[in-house]
Amino acid sequence: MATSIDGNVVFYGNLSELYRLAKEGKIKTSLQGSHTRPCKFWTATKILSGIKDAIVISHGPSGCAYGVKRAYKLTNSRNSGSPYEPVVTTNMSEKSVIFGGEKELRGAILEVDQKYNPDAIVVATSCASGIIGDCVDDVVNKARTEIQSEIMTIHCEGFAGEYRSGFDIVFRQIVDFMEPPTPERKAQLADAVNIVGAKMGPERTEVETDVKELVRLIEGMGARVHSVIAGDCTLDELKRAPSAAVNCTLCLDLGYTIGKAMSDKFGTPLNSTILPYGISATEKWLQGAAKYLGMEEQADALMKQEYAAIKTEFEEAKKYIEGKLAIIEGHDAIKCLSIAHMLERDFGMRAVIYNFHPWSTEARETSVDYLLETGLDPEILITKGTLAFGKYESMKQTEDELLNFIGGLDAESVVYFGSSLSFPHIPVVDLNAILNRPRFGYRGALKVAKCIKTALQYGFRPRSSLTKQMVFPKNSGLASAQSLTGKLAQDLPDCTVYAEKRRGKCCQD
Repeated sequence: MATSIDGNVVFYGNLSELYRLAKEGKIKTSLQGSHTRPCKFWTATKILSGIKDAIVISHGPSGCAYGVKRAYKLTNSRNSGSPYEPVVTTNMSEKSVIFGGEKELRGAILEVDQKYNPDAIVVATSCASGIIGDCVDDVVNKARTEIQSEIMTIHCEGFAGEYRSGFDIVFRQIVDFMEPPTPERKAQLADAVNIVGAKMGPERTEVETDVKELVRLIEGMGARVHSVIAGDCTLDELKRAPSAAVNCTLCLDLGYTIGKAMSDKFGTPLNSTILPYGISATEKWLQGAAKYLGMEEQADALMKQEYAAIKTEFEEAKKYIEGKLAIIEGHDAIKCLSIAHMLERDFGMRAVIYNFHPWSTEARETSVDYLLETGLDPEILITKGTLAFGKYESMKQTEDELLNFIGGLDAESVVYFGSSLSFPHIPVVDLNAILNRPRFGYRGALKVAKCIKTALQYGFRPRSSLTKQMVFPKNSGLASAQSLTGKLAQDLPDCTVYAEKRRGKCCQD
């Protein structure tokens, strides 16, 4: 509920109360212009970029395709060394907007099929083609019999829905690529799971990513992962996916969308949990998979083995951080809710989610509902800076408001869990800056616990002038271990960054 604790506080209370106020329209949930999210076209094409050997045809001006290529397809290729898959555009001009671009679309479909011979072609509509009402479905249906590739239309005009709808529409529609389970396929995939709700394509080959950790745990249980959807999955994997023993969500919100669609159409079971940060969430995730695999005993043995491997170090770190306060940056709703779950359930910390925008309670209802149903109702602090113009996760105003709120607390007992760009005058743990991942599972829980302990212990320890120059170069603003070479970065306390009132300077001065 709203409070008078401080003139800068818009809301301070529990998540359930914020949720209720948002549903009743008693707290503003709209995003200001500077906080807007990507459009529906961008989020739709982000998922599509994770389907291997599929070519996206952007039916619109060339700029839309450029953005998709730079942000997703080209990035995926550079990160993983995978072959570049083109993003094609019909390059709609003023003439096409007036007279229609159906001819150009048909030509693009035939050319892509002949030139690249992809497994699938996906036509993604943009604002231009949606506004003029091009008969895209008719063009696609007529071309279907003339090409070798399978083809699908995704209506994802940016103006026709908020950003979340782009994810949802693709996850619902790619189910149309799938084929009903057969007894033969179900027998072949009886020990296999799908990880659903992935948003990007190929992963970096040199990094132990979170998805790779989930694959390792599934294999450690004696099962296997059939497909990560849509994370570099093939068309053949999509077709066979409904025959897997169970779908396990990666991102709860997005994974639930495709998992529910597959359950409704094919009866594929769904194991739906929050992001597996920490031991409790990981065990819930594994137990849900094991239930449908018939591997409860194997899962139990794996969990005991995994915990035994981290027990000594984890419990030592937990003793140090238990009871401490964690301020969790709230601009990534799903992630901050999962982190709060981990910190409270596994570490015994007090978690306060800072500047969780009221808009998130509407956009992420699935995750909010799940968290509340588990009995966790974290504290939420929202200050005026969150609702002000600017990038609220790294604004000076929000930093000052936070410091004013926690001013009476000892900095040695408080850790800021979020972006190292924010730099409040307390130890910072930036999960995105972890160089030697994973962050999920038992190993991830140990990693995070040690990072918190390191941040609290080393926050005010003097460092050499050379180290200061490397981490905080003169005249170049703030920096982190990410800005260093791999070798130098490995020699620094992992993902731990420190800050001071003098922005851009090391607090050890």
